[in-house]
Amino acid sequence: MDKKKTIIIALLAAIGLVLTFELAFIFFKVNFNETYSASFCSVNNLIDCDGVAKTNYSMFLGIPLALWGMFYYLLTLFLNFVHIIQDRFKNTIFDVFKNPKSYIATLGLVSFAVSICLATISIFKINKICVLCFVTYFIDLFIAFAAKSKGSFFVQDIKNTVLDFIDGVKKYTLLFIAAVLIFAGFVTYTSVSLVFSPQQKMQKSFEEFMQMKKNKYAASGNVMGNPKGNKIYVYSDFLCPFCRITNIMVSKFAHEQKDVLVLHENFPLDSSCNKYVPNTVHPGACVLAKYALAAEKQGKYWDMANLLFDEQPNSEADILYLSEKINIDVARLVNDVNSPEIEQELYNQIENAHAKGIYGTPTIVIDDIPYISAMPYYKIQLLYKQAQRRHKEAKSE
Repeated sequence: MDKKKTIIIALLAAIGLVLTFELAFIFFKVNFNETYSASFCSVNNLIDCDGVAKTNYSMFLGIPLALWGMFYYLLTLFLNFVHIIQDRFKNTIFDVFKNPKSYIATLGLVSFAVSICLATISIFKINKICVLCFVTYFIDLFIAFAAKSKGSFFVQDIKNTVLDFIDGVKKYTLLFIAAVLIFAGFVTYTSVSLVFSPQQKMQKSFEEFMQMKKNKYAASGNVMGNPKGNKIYVYSDFLCPFCRITNIMVSKFAHEQKDVLVLHENFPLDSSCNKYVPNTVHPGACVLAKYALAAEKQGKYWDMANLLFDEQPNSEADILYLSEKINIDVARLVNDVNSPEIEQELYNQIENAHAKGIYGTPTIVIDDIPYISAMPYYKIQLLYKQAQRRHKEAKSE
């Protein structure tokens, strides 16, 4: 009977291991590959393994649930065949596993209880079902029943597990403490670094800048950064929410990097001045761009730009009222805004953006490579480092 139990548990754990391998593959595919193709188990809005894998609920302590599942099934297989190891290595640490089937039954029961919670979240919170996940939930239950002792309903198995665990900790206290510390260190690292969750990491990076009501890294004058530094171009629209966030990011980057010069180019998504925008997305964006360019003539470009990003004025009257905050000659500002020179400058910036293949905002150009759409701060840092590395390698050749 015990041999039969061993075979059944081995088969169930092997199936579970294969499924969690596939789930891990799906997780890393949808979270790390922007051009991934849909998985076979993503059928519609309800049956959607990919959709579930993208959510924060697919993680626990910064580690994908699929990896937790793989660990559980590997541990089950180990306990299932630990008697073979005990026969070969007598009087060793492996002797602490006195009732391995009870441990498997207890772990299976606990795993199924956790599975019920995950299933509830999936159905009522995410509103999506991962079919492969649900299959593993039932495998956990089958393993628990396959391994449980005869008689009482898991009571003896739980008792054996707890008592043997306490005995094992007493016998190998230092080893247990070391294992706990290593585990705690690992989960702390995964939880803080979010190394397995680029979506969460990106969201966390954006939140830092979204919560800023004012740009605390704001530059003043017409120059942001080092005038002799490496040039980074930013194409944006003053009414674009993510452009505001990107502006704060590049301001922080120029503040920290010290060898960077940030150059701002206007690309308002407003068809009144931008013929490459068939339908106006941000009415009035052209007017704001002209005010920033007019302020540049008084050495106040970034003062005005940050004012427009932060305050989001609704009219020219609001702009003129707010302009008093940056100590600018308002009469001259109004005169410059309506000048053909500013009109031509805005036209030139839009044409220049179009010539570079830029069609949306925000766009950051690093080392002549345009990166369209908002990106997290750490990615700006990474792209800049990669550009610097390319230059060093080119010089060394």
